Amino acid sequence: MNIENTKLTTEVRSIRELNLYLLSGWVLILSYVKHLSDTQEPRFVLAWQDEREPVLPELLDEWELHELDQHRY
Repeated sequence: MNIENTKLTTEVRSIRELNLYLLSGWVLILSYVKHLSDTQEPRFVLAWQDEREPVLPELLDEWELHELDQHRY
């Protein structure tokens, strides 16, 4: 993986989102922790390095995930 081959970058906040991007062909180039007051939030920076158009996975927002969990039980 050469950073010079990067066509586009994006940043995600969860392992679930990270895995969806990785399955779509993105490459993890950086991970770090964002510190906010008393909390810590993971961040993952991904790169698209393929010649074809970037594949963006379909992501549900926090409200949609909560609704799915409510109906699951």
